[in-house]
Amino acid sequence: MDLTPPPILIIAGGVALILFGVRYLRKGLDRLFGNTLGSWMKRLANRRIKAFFTGLGVSLMTPSSTTMSILAVNTVQAGHLSSRQMLAIMLGADIGLTMPVLLIALRVEQSAPVLILIGVLMFQFTRAVRTRGIGQVILGLGLIFMAIATIKSGAAAIEPEGDLRELLRIAQGHQFGLALIAAVIAIALQSSTATIGLVMGLIAMGMIQLPLALAVVAGANVGIGVTTLLVGWSQRQSRRLALGNLVAKITVAVLILLALPVVMWMLNALPGGAERQIAYAHAGFNILMAVIFLPLIGPLNRLTDRLVPAPPLGEPEKFGPRYINAGRIESLALATGQSMREIMRVAEIVRSMLNDLWRALRTNDQALAAAVSERDDQVDLLDTEIKRYLTRLSSLEGEQDDFGEQMRQLRYLNELETIGDVIDKNLSELVVKKVRQNIDFSTEGWGELDDFYHKVVENMLIAETAFATRDRMLAQQLIRHKEKLNDYERELRDRHFARLKAGLTQSHESSAVHLDILTHLKRINSSVTHVAYAILQDNTTQPGS
Repeated sequence: MDLTPPPILIIAGGVALILFGVRYLRKGLDRLFGNTLGSWMKRLANRRIKAFFTGLGVSLMTPSSTTMSILAVNTVQAGHLSSRQMLAIMLGADIGLTMPVLLIALRVEQSAPVLILIGVLMFQFTRAVRTRGIGQVILGLGLIFMAIATIKSGAAAIEPEGDLRELLRIAQGHQFGLALIAAVIAIALQSSTATIGLVMGLIAMGMIQLPLALAVVAGANVGIGVTTLLVGWSQRQSRRLALGNLVAKITVAVLILLALPVVMWMLNALPGGAERQIAYAHAGFNILMAVIFLPLIGPLNRLTDRLVPAPPLGEPEKFGPRYINAGRIESLALATGQSMREIMRVAEIVRSMLNDLWRALRTNDQALAAAVSERDDQVDLLDTEIKRYLTRLSSLEGEQDDFGEQMRQLRYLNELETIGDVIDKNLSELVVKKVRQNIDFSTEGWGELDDFYHKVVENMLIAETAFATRDRMLAQQLIRHKEKLNDYERELRDRHFARLKAGLTQSHESSAVHLDILTHLKRINSSVTHVAYAILQDNTTQPGS
């Protein structure tokens, strides 16, 4: 009884193995570089040419089109780079993303078992994050090469006059339709490497001819452009970026399909077999796109501005997360880096709420106090979205440190939400009470409250920095400040009671409000300080780091 699976099933298994290998490769690079790629882009991409080479370098370090799409969209949504700057980065990144296909074209599938052995040994039996990351990258490459060999074996088993070969022969005359199908496959697989790797396996066994393969290459590149558009659709600037990238890809794809005989002539003049020709075509597609559109970034950006116009003057943009999105999560380190930035945004909003609330208290501005209360709705919205995002991360494969980071972020976020509630439900009401009852603080009493408030705000800033940097020295400083501030709060209460005992009229009228303000500021300071204990309990942080 022959238990050999049908050839089409073997080919499908090879494609699945490519997808798994690409995923493993991506996760290995994630271990090595984490969320530092985004900061590199922000620092280096201030000019067009520099931005182009920045994108090229970043994509060589993380050769995943989906990861690059998410990284680009998040950077633009955060406002760190404009869509014009990011377009230059994407033109460079598209060239770097062809590297996996170029490696496949070297026909090194015979080395796949050796690479898998080395990768497993480094990933499974070492502890250092960097060593495990390198092992995972090597293992991912080995799986991709083994997948190509699997696809070739499946293609070789197909009957010379079978139905599949007949369908492929018919497709030879419908390059535009085939390119569209390839784009859909690339969107579904979310990997141009997997789509083109399949074609390289089939062309090596004579299943398809070069014109058909070139149509697939063009379609796969367009499909990745559509993926970027889907990832960035929710925000205007990222939608402009994705549309500009997609327009460039469609333009080059149409040019290649229209000039197919010329392209084939050029490829046939290059050394190497059919597999290398496909790899050259994939790299050439993206090099041509850069040559055409790098000088035309200005006009391309103006076109996307017209396609995605700004909202009418005075119409506010819908408030929502900037750094996280509901799309597919490809990189755990990148994802936790983005959630941290969103939490830092919440911290900034909460601190601005306290600052504006204090100004409302000083000036008896009820309207400003009401506006501060409305801002708590923004905090609640971001709190919900970030928690939902971090909950999604918990289902991903990661190290213990990754899950510890998620818990650290959730705890700090919870404290920020608590502070927002204290400002909204307690301090805002005290502003209203002070205004309606026409309460005035004594000069000495207000001076003490104002001094206490500034010390709390200082601790909020220290906590934000300590949270972002995991600095143990800052955490220890924060705890010392908390103890001093607790002592200072008791001292201020005693002073207030002394003024009451002395019979100061203003102090009698303002006593309840004065003491409640002290209580709520102390609660805020207590919530702020909790981040310090989490840092000091974390064994991965270093003194002064």
